[in-house]
Amino acid sequence: MYTRLQTMAKLRVLFEAGPMVDKHKTGVGYFVDYLVQSLAKTDSVDLTGYYFDFLGKNKTPTPTLKNTRFERISLIPGKTLSVTRRLGWQPPLGFFTKTSNYHVTLFTNYVSLPTSPYSKVALIVYDLGFIDHPDFTEQKNLAYLESFSTKSIQSADLIITISEFTKKRIKELFPSITCPIVVTPIPPVSPPPYPVEKEPSILKKFSLTKHKYILYLGTIEPRKNLKNLIVAYSHLPEKIRSTHPLVLAGGKGWKDEEIRQAISDYKSKGYNIITTGYITDEEKAVLYKNTACFTLPSHYEGFGMPILEAMQYSIPVAISDIPVFHEVAGQAAVYFNQDDPDSIATAISKLLDDAKLRQNLARHQSKELAKYSWKSNANLVIKAFQALIDKK
Repeated sequence: MYTRLQTMAKLRVLFEAGPMVDKHKTGVGYFVDYLVQSLAKTDSVDLTGYYFDFLGKNKTPTPTLKNTRFERISLIPGKTLSVTRRLGWQPPLGFFTKTSNYHVTLFTNYVSLPTSPYSKVALIVYDLGFIDHPDFTEQKNLAYLESFSTKSIQSADLIITISEFTKKRIKELFPSITCPIVVTPIPPVSPPPYPVEKEPSILKKFSLTKHKYILYLGTIEPRKNLKNLIVAYSHLPEKIRSTHPLVLAGGKGWKDEEIRQAISDYKSKGYNIITTGYITDEEKAVLYKNTACFTLPSHYEGFGMPILEAMQYSIPVAISDIPVFHEVAGQAAVYFNQDDPDSIATAISKLLDDAKLRQNLARHQSKELAKYSWKSNANLVIKAFQALIDKK
């Protein structure tokens, strides 16, 4: 069987498509989406993506891509997996779909399922926050990741991750693993056509004026450190706060109650904080293009795609002084101590007040953006897949 697969013209890859067909995609979903699109363009692979959709509730259409088909698994609810995992059992992927015809099975969200012995297992690990900062992980997810992600990492034939930082942490925390680890950062994709005609209505929807607001974009959850950002905003000079509301754009995350309460408390004191909820791609483009500056105060990340997205629009960024953000942004950002609201406020003030600083950062932005390419990522992954197949 294995010999027959090796003689086929193209690599056949089965991949977990759930994150990319979620109607409320997060960073994981966008990464999987862009990686699959890039792999499909190479003509080196035949891709089959599977996802669970028991009652047809997922109305998100699957994309039409070259060399790619999608399989909706409607036999059982995807949540059944959660139940079996809580009982300590991982059902084989073969229970749900054919697995024996593939060179590689790519699991795209931390955890693999038992699969065909003829198929190599590739696993995407975005970060090790559940180990490094378990307090930022929902309790039910923490137990699941501690049990099944650690086992998946230890048994994978190939690990794909999104930063040198995470690769380093995998090696430190799992010194016994010998499988290759490939780093594929998250390049920003070319923005969709800008919605020029919709721009005024989108800005009006959120009560915003061009270039007169401070933007955060991401999930509303503790790991993003939004409570410190809110305090920092209150420490900004009055001349900035009076003209620049703080915009928190993003969907509801885990344990957001304390953050929502902080927002409510500071709004009641007269601070202009605007929350948007989950936003569309068009709204995201308008918010990026028209902000005065972008900030990402995270305690911990596996990468930091919004930083590069903001740079695509030539927006100055102020971000946490953590190793992975230096890897992402280099000299194209102002860094602050994420644990100190005064440091955050000082960095944002500098960006807004210093035109020469903004010009200098802009020069570095183009250099940083040039480092990233989805085509390069796809080639790295295909090369790694082929090495698995060629390995005796």
